[in-house]
Amino acid sequence: MMSKRILALFAALFTALLVLASPAQAGNPHFIKNATSASLSGTSLVVKFKEAGLPSGATETVTVSATLSATYQCVNNGGKNPNDPKKTTINTAVSTSGEFKADKNGNITGSLTLSAPAAATVLDCPSGQRATLTVVSYTAISITDEDSGATLAIPGTFSSGTPIN
Repeated sequence: MMSKRILALFAALFTALLVLASPAQAGNPHFIKNATSASLSGTSLVVKFKEAGLPSGATETVTVSATLSATYQCVNNGGKNPNDPKKTTINTAVSTSGEFKADKNGNITGSLTLSAPAAATVLDCPSGQRATLTVVSYTAISITDEDSGATLAIPGTFSSGTPIN
């Protein structure tokens, strides 16, 4: 009778050790608000982020998206807008994605950069002039982990440039 109790006690201790020794399960994936930010670098928007609550070693696809408003103008060799100004403004959704691997604590950190389309692909200028991106503005910025479903909106408008007269 005593050996059955000792055997049951050892079985219970062994089970408890197995449970305690198993890797911690991640839960509640989320972006850390005070460690996630956006800023302009020239005419590009750089979004730095940290996400927590992921399984250790998980590979996550993170996407940054925004609404872009960009103005392109034809500029002459003197850096001026000619008498017959040619310009166009686009308003479009832009996004970019990247893959990031969670560290042993279930965190990923990284950055993704959004850029406006190249000026030459948007505006065709006459001879002696070049297409130039003169104004850019990013709004409605969000970051999403496509795998975990975590998402965070980044408030604010990030703008750069002035129209050339």
